[in-house]
Amino acid sequence: MEKRPPLIVSFPAAVIIYAAFACWLFYPYTQKLLHGQPRGQILFPAAAVIGATGVFVLCRRWVLSFFASLAGGIVFGFGTYACSVYCYHPLAGLINAFVPWFFVPGVFFYHWTKLESKTVAIISALLSLLPILFILCAYEFAAGMYFFNPIPVNTSLTVQSLTGIINPTGVSPNIFTIGFYHVSIAGLIMGVVLLLETKRLWTIALFAITICAAFYRPLFNVPPVVWASIPVMLCSVMIAAGLEAVILAGAGDSKWLLTMTAILLLFGLFSVLLTGVSGAVGLYGIGVMAVLLIFFIARGNFAWHSTRMLVLYSAVFVDIIISTRHVIGMIF
Repeated sequence: MEKRPPLIVSFPAAVIIYAAFACWLFYPYTQKLLHGQPRGQILFPAAAVIGATGVFVLCRRWVLSFFASLAGGIVFGFGTYACSVYCYHPLAGLINAFVPWFFVPGVFFYHWTKLESKTVAIISALLSLLPILFILCAYEFAAGMYFFNPIPVNTSLTVQSLTGIINPTGVSPNIFTIGFYHVSIAGLIMGVVLLLETKRLWTIALFAITICAAFYRPLFNVPPVVWASIPVMLCSVMIAAGLEAVILAGAGDSKWLLTMTAILLLFGLFSVLLTGVSGAVGLYGIGVMAVLLIFFIARGNFAWHSTRMLVLYSAVFVDIIISTRHVIGMIF
């Protein structure tokens, strides 16, 4: 298994990779970014990189793997929810991008203090409310100082938004699609299992409250859909943790590997039923093959971590490259 490189090394490497990916994605649309309406769309690539690096930093709290953390960052900064935000004002993109960074004090507070564990847990929980305060202040500031809303104030999640979880490339981004690509769903499944087994009740509560708020009605000048940025960010971190767990899976984890395979197959089938287009099936297919190969390696009690990493991360990043290019093309 790969060792965790120090953040002073991994962080610049991640920034360079994210920046190169953003340049590759957005370069064909340079003229529209520079001259399109609303003005300032050139900030979208920067917002993608800022959001992705924020989640990358958060992932390093729990995830050893550089590549799993890298994938978690991309899922947030370049994912379907972020791309939906890019259909609106650039300020909305920047607000979304800074949400993970306001979780950093709460996540890493334990590292900066010598207080007893219960006190640290309470303070960390309180600090994790900073992103909520940031979102409230940012949208109130925009409405109060500039008399506009970066996203229409009554915009909320809909049931159709959730179909993006199954077919992230088949739903129009301007309805706020929540999706995590195709192969990454395997990591999300394992990440949810880890979350429940470790009984992180505050994280679960924060997820539940904000996802419900995203379907509700505006709070002050904050559009309900904006609250979805928090559960999407939490899912991105869970994906990173889950992908690493798949790499480390042993024979005792076979049931979870088979569960992932079954869900990926079902999602591939549902994506065809929902859209009538079979394009997503191939991407789910490479995920199924990757997880099945790891299943047979685990059942044989072989470590072969390098082989597992090559197989799984290749599938994940191929999916990310194809899917993100498609979604960005739908926007611009």
